[in-house]
Amino acid sequence: MIRKINLKCASYKEVASLETDKKINLIYGLNGSGKSTFSEYLRRLDDNDERFSRCSIETDNAENKSKLSQNEKILVYNQKWVNESFYENPTLKGIFSLSKENTNAKKKIDSANQEKEKLEKLKNTKEADKEKSKKSFDNKKSKVIDSVWKVKTDYTGGERKTDKFFKGLKSDKTEFFNHILKISKPASAPLKSIDDIKKELDIITNKNVTKILPLNLVKFNGLSDDDISFLKKEIVGSRNSTFSSLLEHLQNSDWVNAGFKYVENQNESALCPFCQQKIDKSHLLSELKSCFDKSYEQDKHKLQSIRDNYKNQIENISTESIFKQNDLLKEYSLNYETTLESLKNKLNKNLDVIKEKISTPSKPVVLNSVESELLSLNTVIQSANTKIDDFNTKIDQKDKTLKILENLFWQNIRLQYDVSISNYEIEKTEFEKEQKTFDSEIEEIKEKIEEQNNIIAEQSKLVSNIDEAVSNINNRLVDLGIDSFQIVKHDNDKAEYKLVRLEESVDDVFESLSEGEKMIISFLYFIEECKGKEDSKTMDKKKIVVIDDPISSLSHIYVFNVAELVKAEFTKDNFDKWEQVFILTHSLYFFYELVGQKKFSRKELSEAQLAKFPNLYRLIKSPSGTKIVTMQANEIQNDYQMYWSVVNNKDNQPALIANCMRNIIDYFFGFIEKNALVEVFQRKEFKDTKYQAFYRYINRESHSDNINIYDMKEFDYSNFQEAFHEVFSLAGYEEHYNTMKKIGIEG
Repeated sequence: MIRKINLKCASYKEVASLETDKKINLIYGLNGSGKSTFSEYLRRLDDNDERFSRCSIETDNAENKSKLSQNEKILVYNQKWVNESFYENPTLKGIFSLSKENTNAKKKIDSANQEKEKLEKLKNTKEADKEKSKKSFDNKKSKVIDSVWKVKTDYTGGERKTDKFFKGLKSDKTEFFNHILKISKPASAPLKSIDDIKKELDIITNKNVTKILPLNLVKFNGLSDDDISFLKKEIVGSRNSTFSSLLEHLQNSDWVNAGFKYVENQNESALCPFCQQKIDKSHLLSELKSCFDKSYEQDKHKLQSIRDNYKNQIENISTESIFKQNDLLKEYSLNYETTLESLKNKLNKNLDVIKEKISTPSKPVVLNSVESELLSLNTVIQSANTKIDDFNTKIDQKDKTLKILENLFWQNIRLQYDVSISNYEIEKTEFEKEQKTFDSEIEEIKEKIEEQNNIIAEQSKLVSNIDEAVSNINNRLVDLGIDSFQIVKHDNDKAEYKLVRLEESVDDVFESLSEGEKMIISFLYFIEECKGKEDSKTMDKKKIVVIDDPISSLSHIYVFNVAELVKAEFTKDNFDKWEQVFILTHSLYFFYELVGQKKFSRKELSEAQLAKFPNLYRLIKSPSGTKIVTMQANEIQNDYQMYWSVVNNKDNQPALIANCMRNIIDYFFGFIEKNALVEVFQRKEFKDTKYQAFYRYINRESHSDNINIYDMKEFDYSNFQEAFHEVFSLAGYEEHYNTMKKIGIEG
């Protein structure tokens, strides 16, 4: 079933949509408002006609909402169809219908159709469940996609360096999500975090970035082996002095040497530095000098030289500021400072030991080893150099470096959303399994439907023929009073019909028909085409019928016949036979006839009656294009003026005028005086023969009488208009008549 028709072509300058939930749809529009475009689009629906490239439909088809299902077909009656079927072909295609002779075959066909209908419903249910499952999964997937899409918001735009990793991934959420899915989950945490990657990107992509020179390892030669041995030596005074025995006894030449310095710095009246008695300074200095000879002084000078050398080496150990200045090496800064300080502390302690040796030359000293501290410091520097080398290599191979960082970035993202992605993949597996089950079940049902189709096809061969359609068309022609031509079988093998004149030979019978006859025969043929099928083997499909204005301006004589045909075949008695029906007309009166003349409130209708009540639409053409608007039944049912517009136009067909006269009298007197038409003409004022003739005529011409008259010579507009006027005048409603007489013709 069609749920929506969208038109944008010809007079439909902007998209005009007709939405429906009903089987029966009646559409009213003046000539030129777009009815032909509407019907022709549906007729050419499967032809890929370029004219209708911007038009579309929406259906109940679960497999493809924009197309009809394979079990549905559209049949369109419009002028294009009439031209192709009657003007362009000398013969008509046969229409196959089921004969009633083979009862057994008919029962099998009915049974197969019933089973097929059950299977179709089951298939539709399964397809709906499949679609429901898909929508549920799509909703879950959409939520995951939205959550992952946050990555794009967090890492792109502005001056974000990571923006370069999103090339081709910033416009489509689904494409971005699929990109994440393709990334394998890392077995362990990536080597770099996203923050690390950002920092490295800032460095690598900086326009002013340059390579870093490697750092020199700290070298400290320390003392030679001779110097180390010398520090262990006991440095004492001479043994040839008067005091040498005393010095040897005291074993403290350093103390005596200090006293020597004391005496040397005193005035002439010196005191002994040891006993504080007055002494002969010159004599004592002479004796002390003899204790500390030239060799002693040389050793002291050497100690001072060792100290100066050691101190210079300490001072030459430079501090590398790069550890604080360069972000690349900041991680080593604290370790570097700690190990450097530890080394210098130990070296300074050794310097103090040397100073102590200078103060007490006789005391052997040993320096502490700094190998461990020096090794620790150089290990930090080597680690920094390794990073510097890696950094310099990355600058030399920038593109490769960026690619590595990009891979590490996406590994981090994949790990960050692992829970969401893992849950999605589990749900996807379940969904695909469920869809596969649905597909299997639907395919099995389709196979069963095909089995029923085969039964129908085989049994139809036994009972299908074109005779019934021929008979139906000819019988209807007779019922309508048309007996000058009929349809006959032309070729049994090809299953074709042709039109023939009964009393004369005419090559092109259709061309010789009047406009009314052309419309009637084409429409009768269309009715049979809707009821039957193209050949005996074709499966019956659900039919969507489109009837475009079967009432032309030259065929009003048949307006009531056609209206009754349409109601009998499509909108009333055979309501359940059709999948859907669309009827278009420019005739407001015909439109009114199809809607029905009984006045009622929709609240009075049962659900079943409401389901059968049609949707009503109007096509309105304006400078901005044709629009489709909905109508209410009371817009037509209350249109009393419409009847007057028909009666007031003498150019309308007699049958139409007669029917409208009858309805005006019936409606007016029924409303004002509660009298039916028959009661109006039983009043004494209307006993005159001319009024009874008028009453009889409008009954016949409006088909209220069982006998139809087709001889238009009986109708004289002036005489009957006068009689119509007198009905109101004699009843006392002259003023009402004069008012309604001014109403113009409906456009």
